[in-house]
Amino acid sequence: MPKFKQFNRDKVVEAASNVFHEKGYNGTSIDEILTATGLSRSSLYDSFKDKHNLYLQSLEFYKESNDKKFQSVDEKDLNGLQKLETMFKGVVNHLAEHPDDNGCLLVNAAAEMSKQCFKTSQVVCNNKDEVQDLFSSWVSDAEQKKVIKINKPAKVYGQFLYNTLCGLRVMSQSGAGKTELSNVVKVALDSLN
Repeated sequence: MPKFKQFNRDKVVEAASNVFHEKGYNGTSIDEILTATGLSRSSLYDSFKDKHNLYLQSLEFYKESNDKKFQSVDEKDLNGLQKLETMFKGVVNHLAEHPDDNGCLLVNAAAEMSKQCFKTSQVVCNNKDEVQDLFSSWVSDAEQKKVIKINKPAKVYGQFLYNTLCGLRVMSQSGAGKTELSNVVKVALDSLN
């Protein structure tokens, strides 16, 4: 009689995502994944093939979780500048309240793995493009509503704001507190006027 897998795949991927987020791909051992997920070695390999495939699924899971956060801000009845302010304030508050948080799994993946793995690079680049496009649309909306006046294409500001977002997460890992992070956001948003 065949064995049936007795685990929730989403919960396993979420648990693995947390370990990869904390330790990185190269710093995470199979034993740590097994402990975090509760899987046996055979279940891990039967279901996910290997550590690398589970890592890729973890990146996708993390990206989808972040997408929901961006979508919740996008759906608010705010102009584009207010959406940017809301989103960046939320990021700064999260980083300040969780100083031991290891930044962003996608930013970390870009630094650690995107040059070594095309599939990792694809996930990271897709995320970058989507966030830049969203930021660009918020900048365009704010300009159309005459809340800001920009002197460059909205896409350029979207790229700059994405870089600011990544930079905040890296800064927090190097010990930057809420005041420093808030100062960076203020300068970034002031650049839109």
